[in-house]
Amino acid sequence: MKVNRRSGRGFTLIELLVVIAIIAILVALLLPAVQQAREAARRTQCKNNLKQLGIALHNYHDTHGKFPPGGFWNNPHNGSLYQQGSLLAHLLPYVEQANMYQQIPFNNPPALNVNEGRMPDNRLMRQVFFVPGFVCPSDTAGNNFNSRSTVQNYAGSKGADNAGSPTGGNPNGNPTCPDAYLSFRKTRGGGNGVSGPFYRNGRCDSMRDITDGTSNTIFIGEVRPECSNHIRQGWLQANNGQGMVSTLYPINLDTCNSSSASGCNWINNWTNEFGFRSRHTGGAQFLLGDGAVRFISENIDHETYNRLGAKMDGLTVEVPGG
Repeated sequence: MKVNRRSGRGFTLIELLVVIAIIAILVALLLPAVQQAREAARRTQCKNNLKQLGIALHNYHDTHGKFPPGGFWNNPHNGSLYQQGSLLAHLLPYVEQANMYQQIPFNNPPALNVNEGRMPDNRLMRQVFFVPGFVCPSDTAGNNFNSRSTVQNYAGSKGADNAGSPTGGNPNGNPTCPDAYLSFRKTRGGGNGVSGPFYRNGRCDSMRDITDGTSNTIFIGEVRPECSNHIRQGWLQANNGQGMVSTLYPINLDTCNSSSASGCNWINNWTNEFGFRSRHTGGAQFLLGDGAVRFISENIDHETYNRLGAKMDGLTVEVPGG
């Protein structure tokens, strides 16, 4: 009996290579779109975090009749209540973290710096406490940057006021790095003595101090702990890394160099490091005093940006495109 055999024909090597090449091209075309979609989702989460901080700020004001302090220095200040911690630390009860807040020894810390406070099991609080809403997923710092789970990507604004010495610059730095933007410094005023809504050591503003209007004043913006020696200490730090962030310095000014040998744009330059910055292309997101969140371009006119940081200079401006 004759058996009929069906001879199957497979792909040749050339055909397989062509198919692989087509798949590679499709992946190359789709990958940027996927990455853009992911970044859009991360950016939306950052925006939502800022909105929640806006709600927290207003709830705090309703409770205390004023906004929280931007930050505190390490040492006690005239017996002031809540003499430790940053703006974000004092907002904990208003972002559903009251239990965490109650564990922080604000007024009687075991060390001059509450950042070194310990849990009952002797673990450092700064290595235990973590608030997802204080972190922007677009950033690359991660959830345990600088051996701290108290990582932050948001900071209060002190407006267009300088950091470091009164004349600008870091007098203890090497190089000393004079403040290149000091000429843009605005008139101080209001309850906390600076042009913006937040400062340190318990000097706090109320709504009546924002005479330029809450919709025209920056309250909180994005920061990067990789680019500032103060911000990288985390939100539990009792230092000036929160309330000292300023609109005096351009958005996304590069201070991400870890060595002073790189010049004045290094992480411990007391001037440039205190600017707002993000990983978003072209600018950063900001919370205004009325609770609105706006994306501001890094190419914004510098004078306009400074005015947005001021709460009562009488020269109100609107967020471009806002």
